Amino acid sequence: MNICVSGNQVLSGTIHPSGSKNSVLALIPATILFDKPVTLENVPEIADVNRLVKILLKLGSKITWDKQKKTMQIDNKSLSLKDVTQEDVGSMRATTLLWGPLLGRFKDVDFSNFPGGCTLGVRTLEPHFEAFADMGVKVTQTRSGIKLDASTVKSGEIWLTEMSPTATENILMLAATIPGMTKIVGAASEPQVQDTCRFLISAGVQITGIGSNILEITGRKNLKNPGHFRIPSDHYEIGTFLIFGAVTGGKITVTDVDPLYNRPVLHEMKRLGLKVKTQDSQVTVLPNQQVSLEKRSNGQSMIIRAQPWPSLPVDMLPIFIPLVLTGNSGSVLFHNWMYEAALFWTSELLKLGANIVMCDPHRVIVNPGNKLRGATIEAPYIIRAAVSMVMAAMIAQGESTILNADALYRGHPHFSENLRLLGAKIEEID
Repeated sequence: MNICVSGNQVLSGTIHPSGSKNSVLALIPATILFDKPVTLENVPEIADVNRLVKILLKLGSKITWDKQKKTMQIDNKSLSLKDVTQEDVGSMRATTLLWGPLLGRFKDVDFSNFPGGCTLGVRTLEPHFEAFADMGVKVTQTRSGIKLDASTVKSGEIWLTEMSPTATENILMLAATIPGMTKIVGAASEPQVQDTCRFLISAGVQITGIGSNILEITGRKNLKNPGHFRIPSDHYEIGTFLIFGAVTGGKITVTDVDPLYNRPVLHEMKRLGLKVKTQDSQVTVLPNQQVSLEKRSNGQSMIIRAQPWPSLPVDMLPIFIPLVLTGNSGSVLFHNWMYEAALFWTSELLKLGANIVMCDPHRVIVNPGNKLRGATIEAPYIIRAAVSMVMAAMIAQGESTILNADALYRGHPHFSENLRLLGAKIEEID
């Protein structure tokens, strides 16, 4: 899917965010732990949720999804892995979150037909398998995947070698089914991890340390059915709408906001000299503001870097790049320490006239001041990078076309429609 965006736009209005993408992608698999229906509320209609639903249906789940009411009832009474193929799960990292709950329920699961990349040699998955092994799970690597045997699983202390949200959630879901106390040292503390903890608490699991890097989980053999659970608003989407307002010089109010979850984005906006107004559960970015680049005491340029929660999430780093481009002078060093090559897409912004220097695979220097002009650019399969391109197109002169922008709908339901509600001139084209 391609997107056509007009330049010189000013967005204004009030918007209600969708449910959290990262939370729902953990909580849908978490329902596997129960053999009676569980209802999730405020479920976002995004591509990754649709894909998970298709996988669960193949597993034998019965799912009723009322997209109008944003509710989803999941009945996992009868499940089987026999109909799930590599094609079903190979393109979405969130399917790794099936491992913990399936092991918690069935103990012995064969994932040999799961994604080819899911081997012990893949760096980003090593924390999952090392933690499983520490819990007594037998991990066997096969030519095409992994076999996991949790028949001798036990509680105890787990040290995560990486503060991975998905690894933390996998261990949480498995530990919830084990009597005794499991301690996770080096746990991720992101909002989606906190939401998973609260969901499991509603099922009778005792968890302490929520929001910290040490979690203690006292599991139980017979979990209580949580019945209903509401997905909180997506703090990524809230931050994205606020930046859309700041980039275009408009006034945008976002409702249903948890200020604690949005503090990292608001902090970086403040560093850029931008003012927002917070009242109850609403946040408003004020109109007609100018970015002001903070100078460090040693005279060096400002640095915006992603760090583990509660600092700026790495997924939110890209949307600050077009915001900095609206400034008049100075420079900002953007540092993505986590992912190599995650900033290569910024070379596409050069086609608009942006002054961006690639330092190395993890860092770019953004120099504001250039007038941007519309062009045809190509989006990577990175949600907020594609969003960043839309923002840059909106502050350019003339019209831009963004090719292969499908990633937008992995994180933002009704993306173009919501922006049009704010006055945007944006169209989806074939």
